[in-house]
Amino acid sequence: MNESKKQEDQKLNGILLINKPADITSFDVIRKLKKILKRRIKIGHTGTLDDFATGLLIICIGQATKKVPSFMNLNKEYVVTAKLGELTDSLDLTGNTLETQNISIEKKDIETAIKKLGNEYTQIPPVYSALKYQGSPLYKLARNKKMNFEQLEEIVKTKSREVKITKIEITGFSFPFFTIKTTVSKGPYVRSLANDIAQQIGLYATTHKLERTKIGNLKLENAINLDKLNSAQEIENYLLKPDKIEEQL
Repeated sequence: MNESKKQEDQKLNGILLINKPADITSFDVIRKLKKILKRRIKIGHTGTLDDFATGLLIICIGQATKKVPSFMNLNKEYVVTAKLGELTDSLDLTGNTLETQNISIEKKDIETAIKKLGNEYTQIPPVYSALKYQGSPLYKLARNKKMNFEQLEEIVKTKSREVKITKIEITGFSFPFFTIKTTVSKGPYVRSLANDIAQQIGLYATTHKLERTKIGNLKLENAINLDKLNSAQEIENYLLKPDKIEEQL
């Protein structure tokens, strides 16, 4: 590597706060950045957002990729809107509807459900997840119909995990939809949380909107829209440098 290229790569060492749009994968964000930079340099993200989800995605570039595990261990804040009385196989609006319920409830019923759920509980992961069975991700087995849904449900039950919810508050209710703001530690599947809440009162719920608003002390309001980045210089301009990164951990 020549000296000028080495100096350029040293400039590209830090984190980007990206506001991920809906309907692209977290890795699509990395692909776009690599295409813009036009050079081989380490790039990684600190926690996948589902394709339909939006919000804060931390991208680590260069030597900052060593900090990925540290960011993944930070608490995360989400805003979730879900529809009551609806169950899909993916637990979000992209899935196939499995069941609907004819119900009518009030905000106080959701408040009761949240209290019953508590701050720590055993969560069964969604069938459409990256968890593996015999070397294959469950979501691939589901999409390719390698196993039927009932078989996959039995598998995910064996992969249940203890999760910690630091905070849940209801920020909106307009039946059949409710919106919560929640802070969670590493581990929970947030699109499953709405259904976990609803099941406390014998109902189903499917997540229709999911936005990550905070990771540790880093906020979505300070993130840049992906479509605003069109050159290596623009990426460099928005990079948080290593000394600033340490302040967040």
